[in-house]
Amino acid sequence: MKKWHVYGSVVATKYLGAFEAETAEEAERAAMATNGQVSVCHHCSGEVENPQIESCAVEADNA
Repeated sequence: MKKWHVYGSVVATKYLGAFEAETAEEAERAAMATNGQVSVCHHCSGEVENPQIESCAVEADNA
């Protein structure tokens, strides 16, 4: 019988903050530069590898 290694992709959301910028792209760049790192707790660090932000959703504050 063959042995197989199986991996699961874990998905989560992290709030990166509110940023003043002329465009959504500028706001995303500022957010990633400021808060783009992902850290996990001691327990989770033994279960996940290479946590990272792969994409961002940017929305305008219409206040």
